[in-house]
Amino acid sequence: MLTLEQMKKLLDDPSIPDEQVLEIRDQLYALAEIIYEKWQQDKAAGKLPGKNPPELEDWYSRKDSITGGN
Repeated sequence: MLTLEQMKKLLDDPSIPDEQVLEIRDQLYALAEIIYEKWQQDKAAGKLPGKNPPELEDWYSRKDSITGGN
């Protein structure tokens, strides 16, 4: 977890009170948790980039059979 001092350095605004800096930190952690949970759901559903969409898998297999895999 980021310390108060680390957060103050990141925010680079000395006018923000310590309590508000800590609240911002907590909100950032909450947002990160939501993003991580969504990533886990997308991973389980096969929705992450890098995987060939189903409609392209046929095209790739046909291309490989025509070119001999090259």
